[in-house]
Amino acid sequence: MECTDPYVIILLQIAIVIFTAFAAFKDSSIRKQEKAGSASATVARGEPSMTALYSMYGATIKVILIVIDFICSTYIYYFSTWFRNTVFFSLKQKVNSD
Repeated sequence: MECTDPYVIILLQIAIVIFTAFAAFKDSSIRKQEKAGSASATVARGEPSMTALYSMYGATIKVILIVIDFICSTYIYYFSTWFRNTVFFSLKQKVNSD
């Protein structure tokens, strides 16, 4: 049975990078259209919209960090033979012998 956890983590990171690149591409396209036009406007975001933006950003970062940490910890402790045999159980033996 092949462990798919590393593939899922890599795919998640690739998806985030691709999504960010797509957003940057769309932003540059919008900026080109703005420069081509002769009219200009300045938009100031109100407090409710900035609060919503900050809230969603904070929640997204927390969820991503928690999920990535959870996946990594689960993999290390339950699926990594190297970690269990080389690191964990050798440390456990040293603690028990002290």
